[in-house]
Amino acid sequence: MYTYTNAHAIFATLLLGLSLLLGACGQYRAVEPALIQDSSPVTLTYVSPDSSVFTEAESAAIEQFTQLAPNVEIDRQPFQRSAAAYLEDTPPPDVIWMAGNLEIREAAAAGLLADLSDVWQAGNFSEAYSQPFQDISRIDGAFRFVPAGFSWTGFFYNREVFERYGLTPPASWEEFEHICDTLLTHGETPLSLSAQNPFFTVLWFEYLNLRLNGSAFHQDLAAGRVSFHDERVGRVWHYLISLLDRDYFVESPGDMSETESMTALIRGDAESPLTRKKAVMTLAPHFSFNQQPQAFADELDFFQFPQMDPTIPLDEVSIVTGYVIPAGAPNRSQAGAFIRFMGSAEAQALQFKQVSDDESNVWMIPAHRDVDRSALSPVAAKGDRAVRNANSISPPLLFDLPAGMREGFNQVVGRLFPTISARIQVTEIQSLLEEARQAAIEKGELAR
Repeated sequence: MYTYTNAHAIFATLLLGLSLLLGACGQYRAVEPALIQDSSPVTLTYVSPDSSVFTEAESAAIEQFTQLAPNVEIDRQPFQRSAAAYLEDTPPPDVIWMAGNLEIREAAAAGLLADLSDVWQAGNFSEAYSQPFQDISRIDGAFRFVPAGFSWTGFFYNREVFERYGLTPPASWEEFEHICDTLLTHGETPLSLSAQNPFFTVLWFEYLNLRLNGSAFHQDLAAGRVSFHDERVGRVWHYLISLLDRDYFVESPGDMSETESMTALIRGDAESPLTRKKAVMTLAPHFSFNQQPQAFADELDFFQFPQMDPTIPLDEVSIVTGYVIPAGAPNRSQAGAFIRFMGSAEAQALQFKQVSDDESNVWMIPAHRDVDRSALSPVAAKGDRAVRNANSISPPLLFDLPAGMREGFNQVVGRLFPTISARIQVTEIQSLLEEARQAAIEKGELAR
């Protein structure tokens, strides 16, 4: 029996209320009608998120596909359980929307995903998608995933406060520390953090690890091939704890929610403060930014997590979403034509036309390199460049680890920001996480 994590369930909660931005106008022809018009009438079952904005945007592309393939009908069904659970159905759906993380790699290892190399060749996707997206899509020597869009993460900051103290976005870690020290000198708290939600605290570990040790080490660590007792892991935690010790963060981050962490940056609310704690910067995924009213979002800008070692590329953490075909899909040929179209620039442009003009309301940026990005806001364009210029993309750790290892990180976060007891030390952190890794190995959850 294929054992899957519930990472999809965690990820699915992030979709509600968010929108999908996939490009701009233009004419593309990734699917030749003649290739799919000759088939007998077929109904494809396609499972994807149940979000009104998502479905409305996607409906335009689906409608266009059915015009190109009049003998194919799309039965779009919302998720009722994890994507991995659908893969074991008999028969499974024809197409499933998934994210490129542990869940998809486990499914491929279990033989539950179709080889999509023919789709990639027919759609010329090796030219359409940059190398990091190809690396995510190629599993066990074959393409098994077609990317559609990606998220972005970095530092959001209050632009006016930076200008007040003559600060500019940092390119190096030394410049970042200088900004923090300058803000402290002027009585400003540099950083907010939602430690109520471990996802946000673990982002700090992920980026510090990427910047100090590189993406290859980071991916080996996520895959369980490296001990958490490794001195390189200890160095990462020492860096994070040093930021706490230097009072760079708000007091009691464990009391701060995701929303409060972002609204702590807003200054246009002096008469009626949104939060009792104020800060100037926060490390967050862009869907936290999207949830802000436009007036608040206008106060903020974005910069990439700065470089710490000039020999290590600026790689990124990103959620990459797209399409898979189950190995047992009843209508493999037609399903291949469908995701070939959905992965095209034309389909992404069609979806864009259904999206609100609200510039802050950007959920996923298109993975297809031929999509016109001029519609992106300046803030989103910076996130887009950060991810597309990366040599490697890693999924968020809490979407890429077995349940036991995720719980290990959750425990660490809880003890980093205690209310009564002393803060956990680095050696304790390493021991706790290594115990979780060993337990996952014993259960066969890290045999990859």
